[in-house]
Amino acid sequence: MVVSNLLLLKKNYMVVTDNLVGMDHHVENMGGLLNVDSDDVSIVGIHGMGGIGKTTIAKVIYNQLLERFECCCFLIDVRETSLQNKGLVELQTRLVSKILKGKCADIVDVDDGINIIKNTVCRKKVLIVLDDVDKKSQFDKLAGKRDWFGSGSRIIVTTRNKKVLDQLEVDKTYEPPMMEPGHSLELFSRHAFRRDFPPKDYDIHSNKIVSTAAGLPLALEVFGSLLLGKRKHEWEDFLAKLKEIPNNEVLNKLMISYEALEHGEKQIFLDIACLFIGRDKKYPWYMWDACKFYPGEGINDLVLRSLVKIQDDGKFMMHDQLRDLGREIVRRENCNDPGERSRLWLPEEALDILERRMGTEKVEVLCLDLEEASDNHNFTSEEFQQLPNLRFLQVDYADLTGDFKNLLSNLRWLHWHGCPGNFKLTNFHLKNLVILDLSYSNITYDWEAWNQLKVAKKLKVLDLSHCKCLIRNPNFSTFATLERLILEGCENLVQIDQSFVYLRNLRVLNMKNCGIKSVPSRIKSLLPRLKVLN
Repeated sequence: MVVSNLLLLKKNYMVVTDNLVGMDHHVENMGGLLNVDSDDVSIVGIHGMGGIGKTTIAKVIYNQLLERFECCCFLIDVRETSLQNKGLVELQTRLVSKILKGKCADIVDVDDGINIIKNTVCRKKVLIVLDDVDKKSQFDKLAGKRDWFGSGSRIIVTTRNKKVLDQLEVDKTYEPPMMEPGHSLELFSRHAFRRDFPPKDYDIHSNKIVSTAAGLPLALEVFGSLLLGKRKHEWEDFLAKLKEIPNNEVLNKLMISYEALEHGEKQIFLDIACLFIGRDKKYPWYMWDACKFYPGEGINDLVLRSLVKIQDDGKFMMHDQLRDLGREIVRRENCNDPGERSRLWLPEEALDILERRMGTEKVEVLCLDLEEASDNHNFTSEEFQQLPNLRFLQVDYADLTGDFKNLLSNLRWLHWHGCPGNFKLTNFHLKNLVILDLSYSNITYDWEAWNQLKVAKKLKVLDLSHCKCLIRNPNFSTFATLERLILEGCENLVQIDQSFVYLRNLRVLNMKNCGIKSVPSRIKSLLPRLKVLN
């Protein structure tokens, strides 16, 4: 059964550009290891280096078998997601939601999630894939023990670290071999020529590049995409660069594709690698457009070069090797001093730089999430004096005080969840701001900051979701450029006033789960560009 439907799967998967060249062998091997006709609950591991195709193999197997199980869930990027604040809770929520076929699970913390998972999946025959697990503790909190699951359940774990599989005492393991030369040439040709084999006059060059890629599917895909439509002398230049890099240095080989990008494309690539994997493309688009990175062309080119993928739901995805490449590029900006790097996406580094006032003009992105911090953190304008070029600032659940005159003048995106209702800033004039996200904050319609934010004449996105203290909307008369207004979950918001008529450019209005019972029947005429009303 596993092999019989492979051709159909190939047809479906080529549409989303997943690599299925030479997949028959992997599918056959994995089908034997899984032994889906057995009633035992079994765990199978797929291990190997990044870029070898572990996730693709798991996806194919998952899609082949899902109809044979009561419930199925594919959890991608377990390692990366678990590093984020409440990341494991998010993974648990996704798992339960899939098992319950779309019903939301209200999981408070990890221990609560464990109990809910056990109670949800007990006695059900499930198929679960945990992709990119690097610690036993991650598995324990998502699929802890075999007796959680019903007879015939199958758990597939992919990992770079075989020791994890040993710790889990999996039943079977599979290590995908490097692609053999014929399949390597076919995969490369599909991306370089949009056909299964190279033209005769490119045959020698193609085989040399395939040999240098050493059977690594990711490298074959990225190299082929880079050379699509290039002239022969450009191929020769590319080959010359590859020869200078030892075979085992995958990231340095992939760096060639990064170096071929335009300036704006490089900035978008690095932002996605550090910040936006698994996040919707809509908000970042506004920031990149305001910074003149030209996201329309840039994102399209990154996708064509196989450096970034966009899921059906509009979220960015990136292979973990490419993500590591992007983050390594930023780290190499200054290996010893994070304050001299363009992006500080790790909260502990961002907190250290702020507290020691070690930031510099090179810092463009700073991410700080203090929701689970044991102490209250208050930052003054002094901590931001040395950060004149910030364009993205996340200061969730922090207090800011002081005079911000002539500070944050380049800021395009302020992400301030849990913003206090008692506003202690003066001259908070964010004239270049395009995105303001104040979700889960204690702000009110007459919050002091609204007067200072009137200078934000370029604001395109205002996210006030889950602000429980809003009983009516703030005055929107100065936000004529606004295109997206999110009021979702403002359950005490029961009144909207006439300042809505100033939002002539509004395209998306989300008032899901608000206290408002009705909207004016003339809303379409009041908001002529409105396309989405939730």
